[in-house]
Amino acid sequence: MKILILNGIPDDKKYLSYEKEIEKAVSTNTTSEIEYFRLRDMNINYCRGCWDCWVKTPGLCGIKDDHEMILSRIPNVDMVLYISPVISGYESSILKTCKDRSIGTAHPYITIHKGEQHHVQRYDAMPDISVMLITDEDTTQEHIDLISSTYFRNALNFRKDDTSKFTTISNPGGVKDVFDRL
Repeated sequence: MKILILNGIPDDKKYLSYEKEIEKAVSTNTTSEIEYFRLRDMNINYCRGCWDCWVKTPGLCGIKDDHEMILSRIPNVDMVLYISPVISGYESSILKTCKDRSIGTAHPYITIHKGEQHHVQRYDAMPDISVMLITDEDTTQEHIDLISSTYFRNALNFRKDDTSKFTTISNPGGVKDVFDRL
């Protein structure tokens, strides 16, 4: 299995032990082909809403930065694992920016899928979506529900019906459990 891991953990000592466990799990993995990106170390700019990815250069973002490496891999992996702590009730800003910049993986056209409007797929197959959220004492169920609903909607746009690999962890030991289930 090919897995793309997008680590949206910000540069904050609070999450250092989680990140160490994640990187340990990646380095000791022997069952999957993993590509790992620590987003905070990359130059990824905000989407500017120019729609180049739909109109001028279909499937390719007009912004030339490190996100090109990620965008080119999405349709070529079996799963994308998004990792983020819950910050102020939502995922990290760098992970949100990365997701926003991936709109070019679909066409701008709309079709009906399961009775709802969704984008027409640009690629024959898209990866499964898996999410690992790091929670703390300030995280509420409402936060988790909000974040999970956005990933569920993204999965539907990818034509994936199963988002059961949505996991929350509240201690670094939970990292191993997530990776064991991939």
